[in-house]
Amino acid sequence: MATETELKLHIDPADADKLMLHPLLQSATCKQAPQHLYNVYFDTPEQDLLQQGIGLRVRCIGDKRVQTIKTAGSGLGGLHQRQEWETEITGDKPDYTLFPKKALPKWCDDEQNISKIKPLFKTDFMRTNWDILFEGSQIEVSLDQGEVKTEKASIPLSEVELELKSGEAETLFQVALILQKDIPLRIENESKAAKGYTLHQPKAPQFHKAGAMIVTPDMTAEQAFVHIVWHCLEHLQSNEDIVLHGEDIEGVHQMRVALRRLRSCLTLYQPLIPKQSHAKLRKTLKWITQILGVAREWDVFALSLQNMQSQEHKLSLSPIIRMELEALQTTVSSHQIEAYINVRDALRSQNYSRLLLSFGKWLTKRSWRRKLETTALENLEHPALDFANQILNQHAHLVKEQGKTLAQFELEQLHELRIAVSYTHLTLPTICSV
Repeated sequence: MATETELKLHIDPADADKLMLHPLLQSATCKQAPQHLYNVYFDTPEQDLLQQGIGLRVRCIGDKRVQTIKTAGSGLGGLHQRQEWETEITGDKPDYTLFPKKALPKWCDDEQNISKIKPLFKTDFMRTNWDILFEGSQIEVSLDQGEVKTEKASIPLSEVELELKSGEAETLFQVALILQKDIPLRIENESKAAKGYTLHQPKAPQFHKAGAMIVTPDMTAEQAFVHIVWHCLEHLQSNEDIVLHGEDIEGVHQMRVALRRLRSCLTLYQPLIPKQSHAKLRKTLKWITQILGVAREWDVFALSLQNMQSQEHKLSLSPIIRMELEALQTTVSSHQIEAYINVRDALRSQNYSRLLLSFGKWLTKRSWRRKLETTALENLEHPALDFANQILNQHAHLVKEQGKTLAQFELEQLHELRIAVSYTHLTLPTICSV
């Protein structure tokens, strides 16, 4: 068994030559000739393996056959970490007896269940590999170009994979940022298998809420910070698909929620992780937040108008008012379309991918440590619960002081108090409940 750590990036086929000529790859310690890889992915018709986070394939490399099982692992900021088991076989179908028992779900002990596992889809592509050494890490860079296909459909495949062979995961993000500076590479959070399953059984894009975030009692304040930020980034990226390809306006809303949670976390941690350590990141966060914010404001305005129109019989609107509402709705719809064009352009931009890659590098390298003194570094190692209690006590005192003259508050002051009350609810309750 091995643990695979790789970073996936989408590349436009037109940029493939530019990648091959990049100085980083030109200085590779080894370049392999292009290799044809043909993979058949297996599962039951009900996709039982997928439901348990398992991918099963047989790869054909000339006359050689290799079967692989991969766990779902995690995919954040384009970084994929999975356990995998590989075995060479003699046929075109998996030989389940050659996998260790822990690699397969228990229901595979039944021969009748095993017989239900059939080929579902295939990937067919050419791969070119480079081995590079970067800051003491050995990284395999792969360019994959071909297609994912089922019996009835196919989609193009064009990816760059950076796989960590030895060293630190942070170097994957560093190499990606160097390449992305010259080539418009985009984060790719979907594996080839995920693309195949989507092609095999198409589903409409769905929006995703944040989901549970578990911070364990043994986490330090720093570990909790890293965990929370990754969680926010995962929430953000999980809604990209519906915003890019779907119609439900909740996708933009959820991306804004993710960014708000992320900014709250960065602000809450200022006593431990100084603001200047992520100033550039916050600047780009502000850029994408503003673009999403415009779209969200038009969405909310459009919903308000729709609600008014749906209740016009209760409001006893005159014909002139109804006509004006319809004209306003048309204008708002036009602004919505324009706002969503801007959002989608932003999500497909190098600037957005660079933001995600930069966050990945910052989190894996823990760059904030570079300018911290010994005492500050020690504070990062204190229990997360202690830090959470300290922050909550400070904000409880602040709210109490602000609320003494609540009856005389103007609307703006009430708004500031509401922010102070809700300031910590996005992250600290999870920490305090460990």
